[in-house]
Amino acid sequence: MAACSAAGLTGNWLAESPNGDGTTRKIWLNLEQRDDRITGTIRAGQFFYKIAESSGGPDHYTLTAVVLDEGRERRAIYEITFSGDALSVTPVRNNVSGVQMPAHRVPEGDGALPARVTLPSLHTVPDNGLARTPPMGWNSWNKFHSRVSDQIVRGVADAIASNGMREAGYVYIVIDDTWEGNRDAQGVLHSNSKFPDMKALADYVHSKGLKLGIYSGPGVTTCQGYEASHGHEQQDARTWAAWGIDYLKYDWCGATVSRP
Repeated sequence: MAACSAAGLTGNWLAESPNGDGTTRKIWLNLEQRDDRITGTIRAGQFFYKIAESSGGPDHYTLTAVVLDEGRERRAIYEITFSGDALSVTPVRNNVSGVQMPAHRVPEGDGALPARVTLPSLHTVPDNGLARTPPMGWNSWNKFHSRVSDQIVRGVADAIASNGMREAGYVYIVIDDTWEGNRDAQGVLHSNSKFPDMKALADYVHSKGLKLGIYSGPGVTTCQGYEASHGHEQQDARTWAAWGIDYLKYDWCGATVSRP
């Protein structure tokens, strides 16, 4: 491959690969090149890494990046290759190379984590009569992970409504991560291609005498790297209410707030 262009690798890069549901998995690499040494940061989903080691050159590097995840060091390895001003990124897990992702330059600040949020002080919340007993039902993650879909949720609703689980109190069906699509120009979050009509799905679940739940998180991205609710909390709540969602699973992936 040709040697690096005069601009080198220094700059902010965005690598993307399709998830297969109309969304893309994104990795931002904010790199600084000094001779054959690469430093900087890498943001992959909710994880924000600092590059600790680099090896190789002049047109192929291996980057080892680290982040503190709930007090433990989490390491990630990426291979990068370039020709001219074209860059490709390959995640490596357990010594196995993943999917090669093309990358392009983006403006500085793109992909950066937002400013820290100051939380209100703890205070006593009066009893409003809600959730006095644990909500019981079914969650999609343990069985289906990212394969959950509209068709699967409808099938689960049919089963729970007919096998006695509903009468036993298992009335919630919760869609976990990977339902999220993209935000439109107004910031409204839409579901991806696996869930073509969330309102129709909620209506179907309700017709079975059940309630529909959904997942999001307070970070920039969810645990699987999809759109989360940071900065759009009220807007997303209104969207879910319009769909007919009854329950929200709000999950925090701790490394979202880890910074170099």
